[in-house]
Amino acid sequence: MDARVGVVVPYDFALDREMWRWVPEQVTLHVTRTPFAATPADAAQARLISDPDTVRRAAADVLTPGPGVVAYSCTSGSFVGGAAGEAALRAAVLEAGAPRAVTTSGALVEACAELGVTRLAVATPYVDDLTGLLAAFLAEGGVTTVARHGLGLLGRIWTVSPEQVVAAVRAADHPDAQAVFVSCTNLPTYDAIAGLERELGKPVLTANQVTMWAALRAVGHRAVGPGQSLVDGPAAAPVLRVVGDLATPAAPAELHKVRVRLPDEAGALARLTAAVAEVGGNILSLTVHAQDGGSVLDELLVGGAVTAERLSRVIRRRVRGTGPDAVRVTPADPHELVDAPTRALDLLALARGRDAVRDGLAALLDADEVRPAGPVSAGGYRLELGSPAGWVVARREWAPFTVTERARGEAFLRAATAAAQPSYAVLLPGGEELRAAGASGEELVELDVLLRTCLAGDAGAGWSADDLRAVLLPAAGPALTLHTAAGELVGLAALLDPEPGTGGPEPVVVVHPSYRGRGLGGWLRGRLGSGVAA
Repeated sequence: MDARVGVVVPYDFALDREMWRWVPEQVTLHVTRTPFAATPADAAQARLISDPDTVRRAAADVLTPGPGVVAYSCTSGSFVGGAAGEAALRAAVLEAGAPRAVTTSGALVEACAELGVTRLAVATPYVDDLTGLLAAFLAEGGVTTVARHGLGLLGRIWTVSPEQVVAAVRAADHPDAQAVFVSCTNLPTYDAIAGLERELGKPVLTANQVTMWAALRAVGHRAVGPGQSLVDGPAAAPVLRVVGDLATPAAPAELHKVRVRLPDEAGALARLTAAVAEVGGNILSLTVHAQDGGSVLDELLVGGAVTAERLSRVIRRRVRGTGPDAVRVTPADPHELVDAPTRALDLLALARGRDAVRDGLAALLDADEVRPAGPVSAGGYRLELGSPAGWVVARREWAPFTVTERARGEAFLRAATAAAQPSYAVLLPGGEELRAAGASGEELVELDVLLRTCLAGDAGAGWSADDLRAVLLPAAGPALTLHTAAGELVGLAALLDPEPGTGGPEPVVVVHPSYRGRGLGGWLRGRLGSGVAA
């Protein structure tokens, strides 16, 4: 669909050709200028060219072709009067008869909201007092100016070279800034934006860019700006390098573990992969954790010649993550390059003895510490899990444990317990031999018979299959069972799961009435004393 955009610019505007570069073929611009005024480019000039009556008359001059929107394209003129002044300018354009109205400074605030930017660095050609008024305007819109750099010019701003613009942006950038804004529609910026964004790892917004972005969006079109976050943004198709590229990197390769909380919506993963591609990273593995009804947590291993700080910054900007745990990038162990099941089996192979089990669990969960239930270092996030030595608590400072990590921890402990579960031949006085081994979980009928026999038909015994399974396979490890040569279950010892936070596992020993008085109860209690699965 063809569309028309009316544009009101200051009398000294000299970059018509650059403004057109953001415009797709099916859109035309109709540009008019405010009346000439022989004044320096300071706050007084900004107030003069932004007089609502002046802007209203200029807007009326471009209505004949029937534009769908009229933009007042002047940064200083639209911020010098604060938020109220910017609103008055839009009202003046609408009063002239325009169907829609945008201003450069209003579009800047809108662009920051679109990108999730609340902390901005600004580069301007202005003198300091005018740059200060820009910071005050942004503050009214909820955007903090964390750094600023001005060129101190009072005229002929259009003569500033692209190289000088690049130098000004570099000077203005600050680690706390989520983006950099280049003020003034008379500065040439189109060719510098994409390169600066790759260099700085954050969006670079410019006056003409945000004006055309907002105006075109108002008439249902997208601006043209390859490599520009505001224009191209998440729609840019990611191109990831293959793993083989890491064999001969152009710069020393690093390996990072990345955890990102994403909204559970279409396109979220595409934004994440686009961020990794933007910095030349290579995704070597990806795991998705269940989080909650509205979000998921993605865990990636990323290789490439990119620092953790830059990788984190670009991902935050692309996925618009602002919370402290939205993005976390840490150095990765090269051993983690194997697939997740192999990594878990490697850790399991090292789990020998209780301390080693806890060490393996800490490595698996990226926990700062894993200790027996009881006093644990204050602060951070906790996860309680059953272990052969009782309940253990995993703790870390940086992020809550996910449902997926809980399942990993429980499975790791079950596997470690099963791997260490002993098997015994028990010789009774008189020569009868019993077999002691860890429960498989299939002994439900046998356990039901044993319990009913021990209770002598107590009518109050009304347990379910789940109750029996909880006895055979508690979190602390499988129960130790005693069978006769004929396969009859005659004894059992287990550490049953308590309610979380109520102490350690509850010891239980059951012996068939026919086998009591032969020392089996004491022997089974001895196994509990060292942990059933130890």
